[in-house]
Amino acid sequence: MFTKLRPFVHTFLKEANTMFEMYVYTIGECAYALEMAKLLDPTGYYEASKGPVLGAECAVVILDDTEHVWHKHKENLVLMERCHCFSSSCRQFNILHKSLSELKRDERESDGMLPSILQVLRWFGLISMKVMKEM
Repeated sequence: MFTKLRPFVHTFLKEANTMFEMYVYTIGECAYALEMAKLLDPTGYYEASKGPVLGAECAVVILDDTEHVWHKHKENLVLMERCHCFSSSCRQFNILHKSLSELKRDERESDGMLPSILQVLRWFGLISMKVMKEM
């Protein structure tokens, strides 16, 4: 299996960590979870988890590109566009255009998926702080 991290992922995690308590979580196999955690967090800064979603359910934000695995937590899900970096991904999901690697390009850090999601999380954080102040 090949894995490529999206551009901006480490900056995204660092900035999101200033707003949220961060966890690396997957419903995948344990070996997969450990490898992904090493790629995303090579220094072991974030807590890794496999099992129930951590934290108060109303305060959990889930970022994923697969909606159906979160059927019990749809209201917590920020659905991300799937990145088709490799041709195998395009074939697996019946995508008729070339992969990013075939096109010899990548998502741009300036306006790719992660910077866009970070803007949503900033907005979510501001709204949450406003609600907390009003309580």
